[in-house]
Amino acid sequence: MPKLPLHWNILIGMFLGAAAGWLATRFEAGPQLIRDWLAPLGQIFINLLKVIAVPLVIVSLAKGIADLKGLAALSKVGGRTIFWFLVTSVGSVILGLVLVNSFAPGAVVSADTLADLTGDLAPAMNERLQASGATAPKRPLDFFVNLVPQNIFHAAGDNGNMLQVIFFTAFFSVCLLLLPPERQKPVVELLDVLNEVLLKMIHLIMRAAPLAVLALIASLVVDLQNGELFAALFGYALTMILGMILILLAYLVLIRLFTALRPGFFLRGLLPAQLVAFSTSSSMATLPVTMEAAEEGLGVENEIASFVCPVGATINMDASSLMQAVAPVFLCQVFGHELALGDQLIIVLTATLAAIGAAGAPSAGIVMLVIVVETVGFPGEHLPLALAMIM
Repeated sequence: MPKLPLHWNILIGMFLGAAAGWLATRFEAGPQLIRDWLAPLGQIFINLLKVIAVPLVIVSLAKGIADLKGLAALSKVGGRTIFWFLVTSVGSVILGLVLVNSFAPGAVVSADTLADLTGDLAPAMNERLQASGATAPKRPLDFFVNLVPQNIFHAAGDNGNMLQVIFFTAFFSVCLLLLPPERQKPVVELLDVLNEVLLKMIHLIMRAAPLAVLALIASLVVDLQNGELFAALFGYALTMILGMILILLAYLVLIRLFTALRPGFFLRGLLPAQLVAFSTSSSMATLPVTMEAAEEGLGVENEIASFVCPVGATINMDASSLMQAVAPVFLCQVFGHELALGDQLIIVLTATLAAIGAAGAPSAGIVMLVIVVETVGFPGEHLPLALAMIM
């Protein structure tokens, strides 16, 4: 019997997980059974992916820069990469504003639903806001101050400091390129070996992906049973889904215009990474699978994938850009806060920067969303409930 490809096994795991979660909700003890015995398997899988995220970023980025064989090549590849990252990020923000203003999903949220959510969700979100408030930038240049680590080992110990890790690794790699070739060789050879070891780890971890996805989807189904909450957020979810579909179509147009790849080949090659991303909701946890899919599924050269993928997983989060545009307008619609055209132009700028600044850490994402909504004058007393609705 032929062995099914990984992405088919993951898809089967997703459907089985949804079925298991639904079945568990039919029994009184079912949800707790899923939480106690199945959900931990999914968390172990996510932890395994996250534990190799920092080593993978350091090794692959350093190897990718070293393999470019000079600062001129680095400047060329880096310039093109940042250009397209900015184009797609700004485009995602503008698309989000168009969609959320066209469909106005927040206008259908009832006052009764808000009242019910106030007691259930606002206190917990208020605690998260207070806990993450210390990470908010106080000065215009604090983003750049926070980009430079005081201690690389401390930065490497937290996936939320991935931009600091990338800065140090890029600085180290550029300095490596400035050395004579004979002095570079031992370090480059070490990076090659470490890269092979990490790729082998990825292969072994991904063998558990179907079971892990089953566990993650099942636990998600049993944890989200509030029908009124689903109804209240249905328009918001549809707006986000439509936006992400349009972003994907835009990618396919760019692929068709600027590469020799066929859109179908591109989608099939990245399917494993997309399925893992859907299941884990983590860019950094998906990074190992993304790199493997880019090289083996799409045939991207190793030195290009090793440079672009780690940077892209950190600062090129177009769905996050979309959310940072849709969510503030949605919340303003829910609470009746009118936004002028100038306010929405401000959202274009702040949401683009927020999507970059929120790299890696969920608490940073909350802070950046707070910055965006407060920039357009959203009432501060409504923040805990507002964020609890969409986080």
